[in-house]
Parts: sequence; structure tokens; C-alpha cells
Amino acid sequence: MGVLPPLPPPPPPCDANDYCCGACIHGHVSVSAAACCKSRCPFGREGEACEIDTLAPCRQTPDGEAYCESSAFRSCECLKRCREWFCPKDTQGREWCHWFFPSADRKCFRREGVPPDQQFSRVPEPDEQHIKCFRGYLDGAKEVPCSEAAVLETPWDKSVSLPLSKCPDQCNQRGYCLRNANEPEDAHGRCICPRGFEGASCEQTMNICYNKCNGRGECRDQYCHCKPPYFSFDCSRSKVYPPDHAMPSAIDFKIYMYELPTRLVYENAESIYFRQHNEIYIAYQKFLEQFLVSPVRTEDPSQANLFWVPSLTFTYSGNGGAGSEHLHLVIDHIRQAYPYWNRTQGLDHVIWTNTDRGACDLRGLAENAIKIVHFGMSTTAERHSATFPHLGHPEYGCTHPLRDVVATPYDPIDRAWLANTHALGLDKILALKERTFFFAGGILPDAPEYSGNSRQIAYKHVKEWNDPMFVMYHQDTPEGYNYETYLRASKFCMAPLGWGWGNRVLQTMMAGCVPVIVQEFSLQANEDVLPYEAFSIRLNNEDLPHLRDILESITADEYRGLLENVLRYNRAFAWDPEVGGQAFQYTIASLRRRWLNFKALYYDLAYNESAAAA
Repeated sequence: MGVLPPLPPPPPPCDANDYCCGACIHGHVSVSAAACCKSRCPFGREGEACEIDTLAPCRQTPDGEAYCESSAFRSCECLKRCREWFCPKDTQGREWCHWFFPSADRKCFRREGVPPDQQFSRVPEPDEQHIKCFRGYLDGAKEVPCSEAAVLETPWDKSVSLPLSKCPDQCNQRGYCLRNANEPEDAHGRCICPRGFEGASCEQTMNICYNKCNGRGECRDQYCHCKPPYFSFDCSRSKVYPPDHAMPSAIDFKIYMYELPTRLVYENAESIYFRQHNEIYIAYQKFLEQFLVSPVRTEDPSQANLFWVPSLTFTYSGNGGAGSEHLHLVIDHIRQAYPYWNRTQGLDHVIWTNTDRGACDLRGLAENAIKIVHFGMSTTAERHSATFPHLGHPEYGCTHPLRDVVATPYDPIDRAWLANTHALGLDKILALKERTFFFAGGILPDAPEYSGNSRQIAYKHVKEWNDPMFVMYHQDTPEGYNYETYLRASKFCMAPLGWGWGNRVLQTMMAGCVPVIVQEFSLQANEDVLPYEAFSIRLNNEDLPHLRDILESITADEYRGLLENVLRYNRAFAWDPEVGGQAFQYTIASLRRRWLNFKALYYDLAYNESAAAA
């Protein structure tokens, strides 16, 4: 038996100051370093040294921020470029639109005789000459009076865009000057400040960047302009490693995070009023913020067991989409810029997709990756809920139990409820219990697909029993009702699905109530690393007619044990480390299990590109 030659030593790391500060043309530059350089460009800029200001017309001033949102009067050139920005071509030359680009009839203005790059989106002053306005930004659009074009209608209001001179301090040239359409034409406007600014004239700045750029850079919008040699979302990296060496540890679990260009990945603002997504959907942001400074992160891809694609998919898909177009572009990019996806066709890559129905409708290259979802529906085309249609892959549905990770959603209640529950302690919480079972929320009796019919069946039987120890409210909550108080005063609380995933498990855990999980065919958050049998009751729809007998048969000692474990494990459902939240750690533990499953060959390709092409 021959002796294997020793592995070559790993190449030395490159100084990010050499590679990522506009000096990408380097004697030994690697594709990962070049990608790093481009990923550092502020939103709207491109090029090896960010020298191409593609979205210049979307700025009010040459040094202002670029925005492609839907609720401000903009130059026609800006709208045209926004469409091009969000409808790029992949490496095969095919156009993919992956965000909400402006509609073709969006009203806009043009400064005649001004070069395209100088068609800034500052609303023209009354005395400006050679201004034309149009209904639409494409060639041949109909010209309209500018007084008409400046009127903006949204589902919630109607406003008029005004020149900055009509607002206090010209909104410090940061915000947008608007007045309500019902106000007199000579009325002064009010400043509408984009995220990152506040105050009557947008005079106050807020650092809304991840980890506040770790004090190593300036936060502009949601982009950290890092001081050399730092880079990444939060200026946490300083080294770039060549991609030609790989020997990850079997013990010291590590994840490498790609650095992606803002052209492909950015928390886009939907409107000038936009501040943040609905908070129940921002668990991926909580994960990212903690991952960036976590010891599980490696800057050296040769050490990586898994590769995370920080695609920020939710900002492109919303809660009802899947983000397939967006993920196609992102994966197409990393396949060209890095060698790692192609080695396994993505089987060791991780993607968050936390929409209402997770990865159910996800198609294409991303199907192979490990998905972190909130919706754990796992069924086959033959065996699935009679009231909830089969979705996703024919063999496992939306979530592969050995590949994908179900993570708990975020709920801002964790900051108060978790502290309140632990301040009381086990015995005081036990003393508060005054009813056996509780649920409050939507029922929708005529829509059995909602919750897979679980809420509807339980509601029917609880109303028939008319037992004060079993309480379900739909729209009939009593005067003085407080949701947290009712949860904490109940022994068991129902945790069903909604249209997709729900946040009832985490709410009941935070409030100190034992969850009764009725979610047929649905995997639970971190179920592979959390002992659900120790702190919850798991039922299906067939059990619900017997719900009262099942719960009343649980002895006082058995219940005390369940509640004790609710207090032991409820921090696993909280994302905020300030209150002891451990959701990040449990999600990492689940990812480590998925890496072991990948190494054990427990699952195969979900999407075979060659077969799909044929």
C-alpha cells in the first residue's frame, strides 16, 4: 500500500487592504478577492473600484443616497435604470427580474439637454426651465403637465411631491418634500425621511447597519462604508483567502459566508416610508447579525463545513413569494465567482427562505441547498393533509427533514414576556393557572385550508362542550382581555398553523404555557435538537374530539414536569441575546446536524441541472 503524499500547506491569507480597496488588479488576485472588491460597493455603484455610478439619476444630489422605491417623484432616467438594475442578465444572457421595478406608466420628469448621469431625482424648482414630465419612462411615453405628474397615489394616501425649497432646511437634502393632496397648493410640505434619518428636516442620523459597522466604518442607509482593511456587512472581515485549498475540520464546525455585490443582495426600501419588514419575518436578520461576530464563522473557505449564501431573500420575495428568480441570479453569480457551489451542486450550501410557506414554491438551482425555513411542511404527493394541498417536491413536500432546518420565527414579545415569565418562576406560574386550555385568534370556519382545519375542529368542539376550563376566542374576547395574561393563566395553549407557519409555539413558550401543537405533517423549529416531548403535547386533527379527555388525564406531577421544561427551553425560541435568547445557537446546532447528514449521504440532489436542461 503506497504512502499518500502530504497535503500542501494552505496558501497564506491576503491582506484585504491589498485586494479590497480598489486594488483588485493584483499579481496574485483570486476570484474570491475580486468578488470581495465588487461586493463592497455602496448600493447603486459598480466596478472594480466602485467607479461606475449606475444609479446616479436616483440620487437627489451627486453625493446623496440612491433609492429605487415606489413613492417619490423621480427622474425618468432613474426609473429606467432601476428597471435595468433589478432585471439583470445571468451568465447565459437571460434576463431575470427579481424585485419590484417601476411600472411602465410611472410618472417622472426629465431635464432637457442634461446628460443621463446628471438627471438627478431632485424635484425641479418652480423657476427651473426646460423640464418635461411624462406618464411612463420608456421611449414614446406621453407627456403630461408636471403638476399632474407630481401627484403620487398609493393605496393609503394621495400626496404631491414638492421642491425641497418648500420644506424645512430643504430636508437637509436627505429627505423628500411632500404635502397632502387635500392641502392648499401654496402650503409648505413636510419632510419624509428615508430610513437612517429622522427629525423634522431629516437632520438626525441613525446607525441602522448590522452591528453598527463594529465601529470600523460609516453607516449609510444599510451599507457599511468600512475603513481599510475591513469589509463585509458589518466591517467584521479583514482577510481574503485563495480558494485552492480545502481541509475542513471534522470537529471544529465552521461556516463560510459569501460576500455578495449590492447589485444582487441588498435590503431594498419599498418606499420612502419603509423602515423595516413586519418583525415576525426578520429572524434572518437576527441570525445574520449574530453570525457575523460568531466564532462559528470563518473567513477562510478552506475551513468551511458549510457555505452560507446571505441572499436576503425575503426583501425580494415578500411574505407570499418564493424568491426563485432572485436566488437564481445569486447562485448564478457565486457559481461563476467561487468554486464551492459547483463541487457539490449546492448540497453543502445554506439559504434562508422564511416566507409564509417557506420553500414550497422554490424552483431551480436553490432546491439543492439547505434551506432555513419557518414552515416545516413535509409530505408526499400521496400522503398529505386532506385540507391542505400538497406543495413542493413530490417525495418530501416543502421541507426535507434530513436536509432543511426549521428555525423559530422572531417575535418582539420575547423581550418582555420572557423576562416576565422567568421573574415569576415555576411555583408562581403554577399558582396563576385558572383554566385548562386556551386559544385566541382567527378561525375562518369556511376556509379549512387555513391551519389545515385544526383551528376549526377544535373551535367546534370547545363551543359544544361549553366548559369554562376550555376557552377559545375568535372575535369575541371579553372586556379587559390581555393576551399575555390569558396565556400565562392557562395550563395548555393551542399552537396551530395559519395560512403557512405560525408563531404560536414561541408565544406560548414565552408566556409559560405548555403548547398543544396541532400541525399535521409539519416539522417544528429545531425539532432535531430540542426535546419537544419534554415541554409540549403533540396532537393531530383526529385527536381533537378527545382533546378534553387527553388534557384532563395529565396528572399534576406530569404537568409540573412539562411546565418546568417550558421554562428550561423557552429561551431556545428567542432571538435576542439581550434577554438570553438561544435561537441562534440552536439553529447552528441544527445546521451542524445537516452537515453530518450531508457527509453521510442521507439525501441526494433535488434539482439536477443537466436533467432539467434535457
